[in-house]
Amino acid sequence: MKNTIDNSIRVILIIAFCALFSFANTHRTQAESRDAEVYKNQGNVHADKGEYDKAISEYSKALKIRPMYPEVYYDRGYTYAIKGQYDDAIRDLNKALELNPKYAKAYHIRGIAYASKGQYNEAITNYTKALEINPQDAMAYCNRGVAYYFMKEYGKSWENVKKAQSLGYQIDSKFIDTLRKASGRQN
Repeated sequence: MKNTIDNSIRVILIIAFCALFSFANTHRTQAESRDAEVYKNQGNVHADKGEYDKAISEYSKALKIRPMYPEVYYDRGYTYAIKGQYDDAIRDLNKALELNPKYAKAYHIRGIAYASKGQYNEAITNYTKALEINPQDAMAYCNRGVAYYFMKEYGKSWENVKKAQSLGYQIDSKFIDTLRKASGRQN
């Protein structure tokens, strides 16, 4: 009888310990998630002020806490792209897309990074993927049109420019004039 009581007490203690551990672990995870969100938001504030190195530092702190956070990889990748650090941008955007393959904005910004490196085929591939996910992204059409322009595929460039305009995007008149001259179109 004593063994049965001892075993019952052990079982109760084990269950209580497991519940306490689970509660503590859940509480810690929620607190860490909040901390990661705070760092992400601080990074966004710095980025908005043009303080890109500080923003990248804050995003990196968030990723140390929560390494599977695609939005922070996107934010840091976008910031690297603004700084002209295109390989770093592509690396972070790749991670964002690995974690969330339907992240249209990440494809779009990765396209910009590739285009900035002169890798227009890769840029077009990324803009196209962004548009498959979000066909209303007028800026992606415009950027794809610019990439086609640099590849001297003027017909495709015009198609994308017209689509961007039909979605309400204002195309720079200097680019339109340049495209007109290059493609031989008068109007």
